[in-house]
Amino acid sequence: MNLSRRNFLKVSVSSAAIASTPAAIAKAASQTVIPKRKFGRHNDMLTVVGFGGHTLYQAGSQADANMIAHRAVDLGVNFFDNAWDYHGGEAEEYMGVALEGKRDKVFLMSKFCNYHGTQRMATVASAMKNLEDSLRRLKTDHLDLWMMHNVSGDDAKDAYMSDGAIEAMELARRQGKIRYTGFTGHTDPQIHRELIEGGYEWDATLMPVSIVGALSSRQFESEIIPLCEKHNIAILGMKGFGGSRRTHLHSQTNPSELLSYSLSYPQVCTHVIGVDKVEYVDQAVAASTMVPMQAKDRARYAVNEVIDAKALAHGGVLYERDACCNRGQGGLA
Repeated sequence: MNLSRRNFLKVSVSSAAIASTPAAIAKAASQTVIPKRKFGRHNDMLTVVGFGGHTLYQAGSQADANMIAHRAVDLGVNFFDNAWDYHGGEAEEYMGVALEGKRDKVFLMSKFCNYHGTQRMATVASAMKNLEDSLRRLKTDHLDLWMMHNVSGDDAKDAYMSDGAIEAMELARRQGKIRYTGFTGHTDPQIHRELIEGGYEWDATLMPVSIVGALSSRQFESEIIPLCEKHNIAILGMKGFGGSRRTHLHSQTNPSELLSYSLSYPQVCTHVIGVDKVEYVDQAVAASTMVPMQAKDRARYAVNEVIDAKALAHGGVLYERDACCNRGQGGLA
């Protein structure tokens, strides 16, 4: 039998579907010790799975968001991601309430959006206003990681110019309001290259690392991961399911495969998954101990970034960007 990528996924997903009930997965998650990886050149240790604020808000209520976040922290998850513009700031507010009393147990990240968007305010003052908003909403006095969000276009220039993003991040660091700096990007690896090779010592980047080849993940993986390794930049993976858990919902793959693939890159210290139900927390945590696949096995998943016919049949497209800074709709996955 020719074990194509599609056949391989079909076999493994079918096996996973009958292997466990929700109750059994929840029990397995409760017994799981989530592996941790070093945060790039720094000594912080991050759980290999983390959760995003965009989809946490989509749980539908503060009570549901609290339940999800509390379950995650109680299971040992220590990485949480958000952004200034997610759901008009309400995503940060949800997470801030959900993490009350638990802030010291998590590595908290958010992102600023003032250097692009329809209401462009490309100044340090505006970036710092984003930061103050984020700190207030998240009910904390500092962020562990603050990132430029969804870089594209001339954002590398925006980072290095006078009154630019790097200036804002260094000011925030001097004031003790952030610990580490970074940037995220969804579609254009060249912008990542320009930012890294511009000379600033970035701590981390968030980028697509996707078993289903979402967005431009194959190019990010082949070109940017080695560059990050060279510069000792921590990599946070995203879009493992293609955006908003699309492929998960359409039985294209599962959390075990997602994490086995993403963590096959030693430079990836955590993979951010969007969750809006407690059951998704349990699935991700239970899958976190999956043995990373061998590099040679990644070739099975080398697919083109195309719209998937099965996803279209369900009324949607397979891959989506985050809804931030007026740049499209969708959530982390």
